Amino acid sequence: MDADLRPTLLKLAIPILAIIVILVLSRLRGIDWKRDLGLAWPRPRSLVIWLAVWIGWVVVSEVVSRHFGFGKPSPWKPYAPFIVGLRILALGFCGPASEELLVRGLVFFRLRDTRLGPIGAILVCSAAWALMHYRYDPATIALIFLDGIVLGFARYRSDSTVLTILLHSLGNLYSIHQSLHG
Repeated sequence: MDADLRPTLLKLAIPILAIIVILVLSRLRGIDWKRDLGLAWPRPRSLVIWLAVWIGWVVVSEVVSRHFGFGKPSPWKPYAPFIVGLRILALGFCGPASEELLVRGLVFFRLRDTRLGPIGAILVCSAAWALMHYRYDPATIALIFLDGIVLGFARYRSDSTVLTILLHSLGNLYSIHQSLHG
C-alpha cells in the first residue's frame, strides 16, 4: 500500500467510525438525534447570522495570529491528487462532523441541563475540544478553545449541531486551503 495512502485512510476511517458509534449508541440509549444531538438544520436566519459571526471570528483570529506570529497551518507535502481529495474529505468534513457530534452534540446535551447550565457546558466542551488538539502549540490550542466557545454558542442559540458541523468544516477547509496554497 502507498506510504501516503495508509495514514490518509486512517484519518478518514477514525472519524467515520466515531460518527457511526455515536449515532448507534445514542439510538440504543434513546437519545433523540434531532432534539438532543441537534441533528436538525438551523433556521435560515440563524444560519446566516452564525455564518457571519463565524467568518468575522475567523478574520479576527487570523489577524491576531499573524500579528503574534502563531497558528499558521503547516504546508502539505506534494500528495497525489487522490490523496489530497481523501485528506480534504477526512479533515474538512468527516473530522469536523465526528468532533461536533461528540463535543457539541453528545457532551453538550449531557451537560447543559446539569448544574453547569448551558454556559458551563459550552466552556467544558470548549476546553475538552481544545485538549483533543494537544499536538498543536499552546497558542493554537488557546485559539481552538475560543473557536469552541463560538461554536458552543452557535449550538446553544440555534439548537443545531448541523450548524456547528458546517462552521467547523468551513474553518478546517480554510486551514486546508492555507496548507495547500501558503
